[in-house]
Amino acid sequence: MSDKPYQTKSFGDAIKHLLQDRNLSQKQFAAKAKLDPSYVSKLVKGDIAEPRQDKLGQIAKGLDVTEQELQQLVAQYIEERGVAGAGGSTSDAEANTTPDVPSAPPQSARGQGDEGEVCRRIPHNLPAPTYTAFIGRNEEMRRLLELLSPEHSAHMITVDGIGGVGKTALVVEAAYRCLKASLEKLLGIPTFDAIIFTSAKQQYLTPSGILLRQQAQRNLRDIFREIAITLDEPAITQSAPEDQFDRVRQSLARQRTLLIVDNMETVQDTENILAFLYDLPSHVKVVLTTREQIVHVPIRLTNLSPEEGQELIRQQAEEKGIVFSDEDSKRLYERTGGVPLAIVYAIGQVCSGYPLESVLEGLASNTGDVAEFCFKESVQGMRGQPPHKLLMSLAIFADPPIRDAVAEVAGLTADPAAANKGLARLQQLSLVTQKDGRYSMLSLTREYALAELAAYSDFEKEARERWVKWYLEFAQKYGRENRQERHTNYDRLENEWGNLLAVLDWCAEPERYQDVRALWKRLNNFANLRGYWQERLYWLDWLIKESQRLGDSRTAVYAMSKKGRILMLRGQEKQLLEAEELFLQAWALREKADPKDLDYLTNHLAGLYIRLEQWEEAHRWLKIEQENLDKAELEENERLIHQIYLERERAEVYYAEGNYTLAESSCKIVEKTAKNINCQPSINCQRSINYAQRLLADIAIQRGELDKAELFLNSGFQEVKVTKDKRRIAYYQRSFARLEKARGNSQKAREWAIKALDGFNSLGMLRDAEEMRQLLDSLE
Repeated sequence: MSDKPYQTKSFGDAIKHLLQDRNLSQKQFAAKAKLDPSYVSKLVKGDIAEPRQDKLGQIAKGLDVTEQELQQLVAQYIEERGVAGAGGSTSDAEANTTPDVPSAPPQSARGQGDEGEVCRRIPHNLPAPTYTAFIGRNEEMRRLLELLSPEHSAHMITVDGIGGVGKTALVVEAAYRCLKASLEKLLGIPTFDAIIFTSAKQQYLTPSGILLRQQAQRNLRDIFREIAITLDEPAITQSAPEDQFDRVRQSLARQRTLLIVDNMETVQDTENILAFLYDLPSHVKVVLTTREQIVHVPIRLTNLSPEEGQELIRQQAEEKGIVFSDEDSKRLYERTGGVPLAIVYAIGQVCSGYPLESVLEGLASNTGDVAEFCFKESVQGMRGQPPHKLLMSLAIFADPPIRDAVAEVAGLTADPAAANKGLARLQQLSLVTQKDGRYSMLSLTREYALAELAAYSDFEKEARERWVKWYLEFAQKYGRENRQERHTNYDRLENEWGNLLAVLDWCAEPERYQDVRALWKRLNNFANLRGYWQERLYWLDWLIKESQRLGDSRTAVYAMSKKGRILMLRGQEKQLLEAEELFLQAWALREKADPKDLDYLTNHLAGLYIRLEQWEEAHRWLKIEQENLDKAELEENERLIHQIYLERERAEVYYAEGNYTLAESSCKIVEKTAKNINCQPSINCQRSINYAQRLLADIAIQRGELDKAELFLNSGFQEVKVTKDKRRIAYYQRSFARLEKARGNSQKAREWAIKALDGFNSLGMLRDAEEMRQLLDSLE
């Protein structure tokens, strides 16, 4: 017979006694502890079985004691009144503290206490822990203990995740904490009258290899036998098979029981076992561990965080007398993906004499021990089927892809039902997770899937081609400069940026030159706007070298012009000279250049000589640009767009020379022309209007027309913020800093200058950054 009623009432009596000692009414205590008065009433009456950890903290606060002191006071009250068997749990701090050596109490803890009283007996059959210190998983442990509390209605709890992620270790550790709380009358952790562990696990992974498990409870009869042995009730197994369920249910109904069914995915009669578990009394808590997601109350385990993973590596290394460098520890974490069993296995292998490089290489093999233990059982039945194709296709992506992308690469676009069913199956097997419409896998799973992909070379070749084609079409669709849709289009590119770069990297072979060229031209404007300038420099440099090698002068002029402009904007003396060299090399190839690229080139040359303060040379190149533009065979809208660029640069020359009247005139031409372009204006037209407004503001500041300058800045700044144009945002912030300095508002000027400085530094525009540093110094 359970002693739970005595436990509950004794705790409530203790709280009631403590309130009386402090002359606190229940109402005053409720207000002080921030608890509902009805909850306090139930508590002191003994109607609350076990306060949850968060409630325990509030109770302690209401009594002006710590949780540990509250535990001691309650225990003292119970002991003084001779009330045995008070249940509860440790403080929140204790609940999240990992013992150095988890205790493994004997199966039946019965004996004499210090004063001769009989200690409480808690039958259990928990396996000995396989670790000396339980590391990490604080949030998952907190959640599991919360679900095990009698205050929570959850009857059946699942802990799921891939093999080796630590499902069994978490549940066994939680069970030992509950056992300790039950034996030692602790508060804050759920208590039980019996704890029963069954497992259908068939093998163990050790550093020496995979070992077969001698005993496994894989059917309902095995589970009944384990319950009978643990509770010492042989009548259960001695009964006729059709009567055993009723006997088990009657036995469990007499006590609050924790029943663990480990490795649920390998049981033989799943339906019968689930039906049995569903029909158990509500005070029996059932925890299932499984690689397959089951629709109950789930706790999903993924990899350890980098911090937790490094802690486990340090602990295992110290235990085995191994010293890893920081770099080796990082590589070990990355290769294992933070999967605990893989970490323990790898370090055990190193301890056995295997070189670290060999161990790391073995982790990536789809035929190694780790792969066989963690993935073989889940994957072997799906080979050649849509889930297998989807798994291998997912491994190709550098970042989690959207559904349409992975379905296309797997060759399942024409069969959406198969794609959806396959992705669902991968999630059920904990091989893949889905969040916000994107599918991801642990790095260890990805290494295994890549090894699978390599084993199916024909499929890999087809999948890679579909992957490249999908992203070429994606970039073509969303890389266009459509003013009405540019924000959402560029946001789509932003979300796929890592995958787009991965495609470029894979295609960076001579025979894939055309793919790189086509993809990069569709991405260049986006990369410029969003500030991916290092990537721009890398791929433009790649295009320059490959185009020159292949004699593609048109692309060479394009890439030289774009790369030179980045160097020009960064503005250091060495970079300006390198930009000049690139521009002049491109100019030497002008006869083979696209007319539009040639116009950009002459425009950039004018910009370069502005920064070199060679005004006459800048005007000369603008004149050449105008002559070429007049001769170019362009559609009217296209010609006007290039005319806008010319006038923008002309305004810059005039402003740099101090001729504000002519600079203002050119800015107004830019605004008027951009607004009058027919059809749908491009993103560059709007950017040109913003550009003119910002320069008009700078002119107004120079003239002392500060209110007018503010109007210009406010008008244009909202637009550039929406487009997330990093360079122009920094330009506007610089202009705001100049405006506030002119007004004598040092604090606001400083705030704007710091923002502009950060923006320029992030883009490598060190010349402009230096101007902001000087402005900040002038405000001292």
